Amino acid sequence: MISIMTDLIKLLYERIPYYSTLGFELQEISNGEAIFEIQIRKELTQNGMIHGGVLASLVDSTCACAAFSLILPNGYATTIDLQVEFLKNVSNGRLKAKAKCVKSGKNIFFCKAEIWNENGDLICTGSSQLLRIK
Repeated sequence: MISIMTDLIKLLYERIPYYSTLGFELQEISNGEAIFEIQIRKELTQNGMIHGGVLASLVDSTCACAAFSLILPNGYATTIDLQVEFLKNVSNGRLKAKAKCVKSGKNIFFCKAEIWNENGDLICTGSSQLLRIK
């Protein structure tokens, strides 16, 4: 199981270098679920707070990985809809994002994500629908 997860994480970082660019750390991926962590750094902020686009990317990426875990390496999916709710600002520390694929159809995956700061405060939620493309 660990080898499979390690191989899947390696494959995703090869296919999606954007994760490394933003500093996303994929901690777990399996059975329709995924967990990312990120350290907030100055380059990811706007006016001293983490940029909303980084949080949106974190929601999107975590949801996508939850879906990928059900179809890789023989399939792939792309986001067709993304909704993000910003609940609390944050300016430093680490964030943890968890997503779950709540419904997977033949071609569409429905996923939900939550992001917490290191104090356990919920700072962002979101949902994503992904289309299977392979």
